[in-house]
Amino acid sequence: MKNNDVFNINSFITPDVSYSPVYVWVWNDVCTKEIIDTQLNEMQNLGIRAFYILPEPKDFRPDSMPTNLTPDYLTDEFFELCAYAIKKGKSLNMNCWIYDEGGWPSGSACGKVVEVHPEYTVENSSYPDLLNKKATECFIETTHEKYFSAIGEDFKNYVTAVFTDEPKAPFYTSNKELADKYEELYGESISPYLPIIKGEKAPTEETVQILYRWYDLCSRAFCKNYLLPCRKWANEKGVAFTGHLDVDHSPDGCMNGCNFNLMRALRCFNIPGIDVIWRQIYPENRVTDKNDFNAYNGFFPRYASSAAAQNGTRFAMSEIFGVAGASVTYDIMRYTVGYGAVRGINIFNPFNFPLGRSGQLLAQELPVFTENQPFCRYLSHFNKYTERLSYINSLGERVYDAALYYPVSDFHGGLKKKKISKEFDSLGRSLEAMLVDYDIIDDDIIKIAEITDGGYMCIGSAKYKHIIIPDDAYIPEDTQIALESFRKLGGSVSYELTNLKPVVKADGNGLRAMHRKTENGDLLILFRETGGNGEYRIQLPSINGYLLDLTNGKLQSLETENGVLKLSLEIGETAVVLLTDELINAENKKAFKEKFFVASDFTFKKETELICNENGFDNINHSENPVSIKLGDWSQIIGNAYSGSGVYETTFTLPTENAGKEGELALGEVHFVASVFLNEYSLGTVIAPPYKFKIPDGVLSEKNTLKIVVTNTSANWYVHTDYFKKWKKEELSQYFDGEIEYAKDFISGGLYGPVTIITE
Repeated sequence: MKNNDVFNINSFITPDVSYSPVYVWVWNDVCTKEIIDTQLNEMQNLGIRAFYILPEPKDFRPDSMPTNLTPDYLTDEFFELCAYAIKKGKSLNMNCWIYDEGGWPSGSACGKVVEVHPEYTVENSSYPDLLNKKATECFIETTHEKYFSAIGEDFKNYVTAVFTDEPKAPFYTSNKELADKYEELYGESISPYLPIIKGEKAPTEETVQILYRWYDLCSRAFCKNYLLPCRKWANEKGVAFTGHLDVDHSPDGCMNGCNFNLMRALRCFNIPGIDVIWRQIYPENRVTDKNDFNAYNGFFPRYASSAAAQNGTRFAMSEIFGVAGASVTYDIMRYTVGYGAVRGINIFNPFNFPLGRSGQLLAQELPVFTENQPFCRYLSHFNKYTERLSYINSLGERVYDAALYYPVSDFHGGLKKKKISKEFDSLGRSLEAMLVDYDIIDDDIIKIAEITDGGYMCIGSAKYKHIIIPDDAYIPEDTQIALESFRKLGGSVSYELTNLKPVVKADGNGLRAMHRKTENGDLLILFRETGGNGEYRIQLPSINGYLLDLTNGKLQSLETENGVLKLSLEIGETAVVLLTDELINAENKKAFKEKFFVASDFTFKKETELICNENGFDNINHSENPVSIKLGDWSQIIGNAYSGSGVYETTFTLPTENAGKEGELALGEVHFVASVFLNEYSLGTVIAPPYKFKIPDGVLSEKNTLKIVVTNTSANWYVHTDYFKKWKKEELSQYFDGEIEYAKDFISGGLYGPVTIITE
């Protein structure tokens, strides 16, 4: 990363490649150097400046997601092509990571570890025991070392990070070293308690301490024998170690995700991460049913950002859009990155840019981002927006002093797991509704952090004044002692949400906020998460500063009234306020007063339509004559199956005195991207609401022509095509049916309006 202590206008307008979203290049088909060259060129056209290769071998999921990867995974030819792709990417100024597995979860080398060493196999499984360091050593030798050999001694000049994906420790292992360690520490054998660990008997008040001890030991072994060796290997090669664990969205997911202590595990990463799959982060107003995979909208991005702060680092990542379906729009993509950013995520990892684009591969792991989908042609706009947000969210340090206690012992013991999970979740959500920024803190940090005069608990870049404890949580004795010392020196330990300072004071509902301090100013990141009317009155500590536009990199001078900023935000929209005394070239907000409704009589014609043939996605370029259309869903004249773009045209007149003046064009509701031409002058492209376009001096006339090119997603095609009927369900992946159900929510397209113009 570049200098992260000072806001720089040029770095904001055009961020360094290190802030680019890192796309998952899924290798699932025949690969050649020619295909690599073509697809790297395609990435550049889409504004993709960073990637890692995720190989999906034929042996990965042959019965539920068959692929055609050739040359085969782990062969010399495979690594030769990987090295070629990475070096070619670097020559194009792209940022490249290494993915450490064939498919997922990481740790098995697609079965190779236990094939060579069956003694490392977990009981009743084909997965290696990652509590056994020798299994990890075999994994690293089989995968990491092969990448290093193929790329060469200048590895760190080509690779930025190594990514590990959802590695798992076993709930029960016959690992003698672990059993011996337990007996050494606690003076008794673990053997009598194995029925409880295996789930054959329920825990009791008398045995719950055994589970605390055992799973704590398993957690430490997982870190020591898998995560830390992987990090050591990466760091010795001069690159970062990143990735995420499984079931990292749920408070007690450390158990289902088989890492046993998520916070401890995440601190083993140089760049800790989380995973957003399905619709886990999703606008609540777009769904009717909420569950773990549908608008769950928890605060789980904070696990990764908290671990980074406690490590004293600034970077936390999130994998996003995995199996989210073909109906993902740019405003939902914007919602996802904004939701993560306001909770401390600043590196985004979108899924999926596929190597294979034909046959059943087009049904696997949607959405797919490819240039020959009309909707994806605007991906560069989203990428640039995300780069600017990542840049802003990497500057300086977060300003906050609260932490929520992670009751991991209750997750281990199980007796109060549901109750404590619910309380923990409720507290976190309440803090956010109060606009309080905070970290997640666990026993490890409480016990080793430095407690300073004035009552601050300090570790890494984190500095906590308030520790909030879920009611009735079990707190180990040594943690209680550390908390009491903290309290005596002036710190606050409470079961209540009192005396907590919000990031900002704001009138209006659904806002989330973060404060970052740099050497030359303060940044406020403001994200509209939920409903309300989107109108906010925000009290600012200073009236000197600017609004930063993430869509175009421009600055607008702040206009406040008695220190109050009036802000209007769409759901999922992020506003950035820079408070500084520095003078930076910026625009002043123009006051437009006269409003005109553009005629609702539009003509329409199809432009570019998405289809599919034996070679995968293709386009039809239409040339029919335009027909009259009413504003609304364009299916009224072209049917429900149309995915692609269409052209709306109209003419309108303005009074003579308004001709030539600056103004603003507002399209109202659009499904889902709009490019506008006014009197043949391009006003630009907008990919998410509000669909507003600045009209420069001299463009408006008395008589005007307006052309609006609207593009929808590929959801219509996926829902209505019979293309996939020739394949069996198990060939289309276990995700496909769910993704199609998602797509049914967005089988629409068109200009809905109302279309208005306001001028000076």
